Amino acid sequence: MSHNPLVFLRSMRLSPPSSSDKTADADRLTAALKEEGFPRVVIPVDILRRLPGELRKNGFGIDLVLGVQGGAFALIDISRKRIYGLALDIGSTNIECNLFDLTTGVKLLGREIGNPQVRFGSDVLTRVQESMMGRFGILAGELLEGINLLIREICSLGGIAHDEIVAVTVAGNTIMTHFFLGLDVNNIPLSPYIPVVSSAVFLSGEEAGLMINRNGLVYVFPNAGSYVGGDIISGIMAAGVEQEEAPVLFIDVGTNVEVTLGCRDWIMTGAGAAGPALEGGVAGIGKTAEPGTIYKVRIDGVTGRLETEVLAGTEPQGICGSGLIDLVAALYYSGQIDQTGRFTEAASGVVERDGVKAFTVYRSGEVEMMLTEPEIRNFLISKAAMFSFLYVFVRSVGLTFRDIKKIYVAGALGCGIDPESAIGIGMLPDVPRERFIPLGNSSLAGAGMVLLNADLLTGIDRISGMVTYREMNEDSELMNILQGAMFIPHTDPELLKG
Repeated sequence: MSHNPLVFLRSMRLSPPSSSDKTADADRLTAALKEEGFPRVVIPVDILRRLPGELRKNGFGIDLVLGVQGGAFALIDISRKRIYGLALDIGSTNIECNLFDLTTGVKLLGREIGNPQVRFGSDVLTRVQESMMGRFGILAGELLEGINLLIREICSLGGIAHDEIVAVTVAGNTIMTHFFLGLDVNNIPLSPYIPVVSSAVFLSGEEAGLMINRNGLVYVFPNAGSYVGGDIISGIMAAGVEQEEAPVLFIDVGTNVEVTLGCRDWIMTGAGAAGPALEGGVAGIGKTAEPGTIYKVRIDGVTGRLETEVLAGTEPQGICGSGLIDLVAALYYSGQIDQTGRFTEAASGVVERDGVKAFTVYRSGEVEMMLTEPEIRNFLISKAAMFSFLYVFVRSVGLTFRDIKKIYVAGALGCGIDPESAIGIGMLPDVPRERFIPLGNSSLAGAGMVLLNADLLTGIDRISGMVTYREMNEDSELMNILQGAMFIPHTDPELLKG
């Protein structure tokens, strides 16, 4: 990837003033920059105040921190040797960032925290309802406080000062980025679904309220409407959908599942249910991926023993989406649940409490993890919704799964999921396994790409303009496919192949 960061260092040596050259300091600097290929440079007042002293202290040699801002450049700081940037993904459930050395392009470390807005509701629509009741300021403040906590933590871990962070790229869904920018969210979920802004936004660290360099460049990804946010635009770019000659499928699962189908000529996207199944939303023991979370499960075919892998190798405290998919698949393969998700007579480790059957996932001391029969059924409803959405979405443009040569998987779906398990229970289409390409957090990956390559700004605007949103909620075929998909793997397994 090209290294042409949004913000970069530039050393200059200016000719000093004289009795025959009485050019003002700022004009002297901008004239020299123009000769170097920077025709328009905006200089903040606080830098103007420092400029005379810094020029004369260094014999009119000066180190500049310059940022790309639309069709111009911004002078962000002077006399600085180290500069860093943050790629930031504002998710509905988690906020994640990566810290980069902008002079080398090297990623130094990453950090993640829970989105503090979750206490107002796990889904964004609930938070918008809270905003409509006069709590917008509280919600926006909670989000900003959480982001600044993340920045403090990553600065501490990286051993850097806050004002050494001079660039931040921000990706998130439309509502999250509106909260971040302090923009009204109340009209987004109401017909005709109008956001305040869809284009990319540039602002300073001070304007954003971030604990970074006050003049630091903050870039917020554009959205393509109420339901296609900057996180999807960023993910599309990270996957390279807009560069593909033939149609590819891009699946991003977070709180919801968002699906993109397209190539270099056209891009269509849509959103549906099923995300909560992979973010801990359907089982009491469900958790997002963090230390102490079970992320892989298998049942030994000979001994029948349940074997698990836990993040950080600590005692299990919960199970994430990939682990839950593995567990349901393993219970089905071993004959302990039937096609409907109910426990069979062959099931072992099953107890009954208050008339509800539950499978013992882990028990030790005070820790007891159980997966109940109703929770399995809820999971199957979520997996059915996801597969049905994928199937109908692809069919809606006259294609089948057989026509799709690449399936990019991101978000909770792309972080450690075993395609065999997901295909086995009918959550993903039954296509050759090599077609699945895991991406992890594609929204964060795209934000990092732009941070390190300003040339991509034009490509982002192009992607945003290409995207068409397809509403799927009223599609009659969706309900027909959904009924059969609530069984494992499906009442008509041929549908899984397209």
